[in-house]
Amino acid sequence: MSIRKCVLTLVLAAFAFPSISFAQHEHRATVLLRNGERVAGVLEDVENNTVFVRVSLHDQRRLPVDQVALIDLVGGASGLPETELSAARGANHLALLRGGESIQGRFVDIRGGETENANEPHALLFRTTSGEERRVSLDNVSRIYFGNFPATTNVADGAPTAPSTDPLPAGAIRVPGNSAWVATPLMVRKGDRVVFNVDGQIQLSSDAKDVAQPAGSLTQRRAANAPLPQNYAGALIARIGNSAPFPIGNVSTPVTMPADGQLYLGVNDDEVTDNRGEFIVKMTLQRR
Repeated sequence: MSIRKCVLTLVLAAFAFPSISFAQHEHRATVLLRNGERVAGVLEDVENNTVFVRVSLHDQRRLPVDQVALIDLVGGASGLPETELSAARGANHLALLRGGESIQGRFVDIRGGETENANEPHALLFRTTSGEERRVSLDNVSRIYFGNFPATTNVADGAPTAPSTDPLPAGAIRVPGNSAWVATPLMVRKGDRVVFNVDGQIQLSSDAKDVAQPAGSLTQRRAANAPLPQNYAGALIARIGNSAPFPIGNVSTPVTMPADGQLYLGVNDDEVTDNRGEFIVKMTLQRR
């Protein structure tokens, strides 16, 4: 059974048997096409030169590989750093790992996670320029570029054409409004506490009043399909690895980390590509 069939079967089973969990095989991703279109959902499979992305229970997108510029497993396929793009514009494919390693060569396949191989990790197969075939757990992959990255797809229409050049405070990072998730340098353990100091604001749409500060929308609106739909749209949120997101906002007290792994920050919105602005986040780690 292919991954895409397996995921749909498990989703249907989850409705009938709510106690069933399939998160171990679920990898959310944003696929950036060469025409600039972004498709976000669960990456189910790559088969017969087609990328299968399930946007919702009844909506599976089939994207030809030759039209795919990037599969982003950690963000919204926007606000991409020039250090990556300079390599991605070449003919080689580029795989970026969450530990910081980059591999050039050719994408081969995504394997594992099928029902008949339930214990086999969902993994990227990649052939390096030296001919070595690497198998990397998809949990450890951040982005996969498919070569000859087009110059016009990195920035959404109307968004700033380059990141802010204002100097950052020591220990701070930028969280652009048009990026779903941004990796931080913090590797945390469950029970660690992190103090967040957040400045900045995000313009959430073309409506001049549709603005969010770290705690979220100033009009207190919500976005039904945001990662945390019960929280205000545009608020600063976090997650550990691929685990469930949790709110940060403008909290001044230390936040206890719910899991082990790399800390990611993001914006609580269901459509980030039309956002402008950024949050500047300074973090202080307190080990348990």
